[in-house]
Amino acid sequence: MNRTMSVAQLSGYLKGMFDDEELLHDVTLTGEVAEVTYSDRHTFLVLADGDCSVRCVHFSARDNIEKGMRVALRGSVGFYGRRNTVSFVYSEFFMQGVGDKNARLAELKRKLGSLGYFENRPQLPKYLTDVTVITSPDGAAIRDFIRVVHGKNPFVRIRVYPVKVQGEGAAAQMTLAIKSLQTYKTDTLVLCRGGGSDEDLDCFNDEALAVAVAGSAIPVISAVGHEVDWTLCDCCAGTRAGTPSIAGDIVNSKAGKIVSDIYEAVTAVKELTAKRFAYEARRLNGLGYAATHAVSMRIGNASVVLRSETERAKRAVKSVSARYYERVSDGGCRLRTAISARISAEKSRLDKYSAILNALDPHRIIKIGYAAVIKKDVRIVSARQLSKEDKVKLVFGDGTVTARVTEKESV
Repeated sequence: MNRTMSVAQLSGYLKGMFDDEELLHDVTLTGEVAEVTYSDRHTFLVLADGDCSVRCVHFSARDNIEKGMRVALRGSVGFYGRRNTVSFVYSEFFMQGVGDKNARLAELKRKLGSLGYFENRPQLPKYLTDVTVITSPDGAAIRDFIRVVHGKNPFVRIRVYPVKVQGEGAAAQMTLAIKSLQTYKTDTLVLCRGGGSDEDLDCFNDEALAVAVAGSAIPVISAVGHEVDWTLCDCCAGTRAGTPSIAGDIVNSKAGKIVSDIYEAVTAVKELTAKRFAYEARRLNGLGYAATHAVSMRIGNASVVLRSETERAKRAVKSVSARYYERVSDGGCRLRTAISARISAEKSRLDKYSAILNALDPHRIIKIGYAAVIKKDVRIVSARQLSKEDKVKLVFGDGTVTARVTEKESV
């Protein structure tokens, strides 16, 4: 028979079933603590047993319980009608030791530690410019990582190797990725995943994956979960980052080192150049002083020698002058006589040529009534050089006039 029920009716019915069932009251529930959180004054747990888990709450108490502990909780199963959820409300708890999951993880950690997988891991190089991230391409973790790195160093090359980062097959995919990338040319591998529950991060405690991280020849940055989360991959990696954003800051510190080192190198070169210049300036000043002193000494010595030689030359010149003075005087008289005769002859010739030039002087001819005809700065000496309507300039002794040829007759 089909019945019609509202959501409120169904919730009330289920709550009544839980409230009326005596087997669900005053129960001691045992299991391993998978999660611990606090809200106001309340304690919230996730108690796990194998693949099964149940949410538990202790109201008005902040219990000192740690993840991985095995505990016994005394309380009752309750049904919360507003959200239609089942939880175990406990009033007291008892410690029962370390949980099976934590015990297995501790044993595996001791095993890998004894094999030296936590020591002498490859460290990050001085500079980082090429980064390969092993992560889910659709997660918030890779977006945070890229935002942090490219916000300060956009020149860093970031490549993503897509894998699952939780659930079945995730550990195997990440193990294969690390092994496949060993022949790849990159500065570092970043194993990246955002926060999650212990179950979400279980794949990063996989033995094969931890061994692959420890055996990587390329330096590995483990950026898994939150800062409080520690996995075997964190222990086996050369560098551990609490979150993907912290991994981005680590990359920035290595990428930014390139810029700062270049700046320091340029500054050092400038300082060295300035020191060298100052040294060379001092050296050249010293050489200049030494050269000036040496030249002054040489000049002083040369002055003494020059004065001595000058006096000797004066005496020699005076002696020679006395011998040749008489000869020069006689020669001077003969030379003056010859020059006077030559000047008289040349003056006669000059007067002759002057008379000829005066007779041929065009200005003298112009002054007696003739005129010179000029066309475009060319003197006209023939009627053939002119055409009708040509514009010419007539040069007279006392000025010039402009005229135009109106008629032309040939002789």
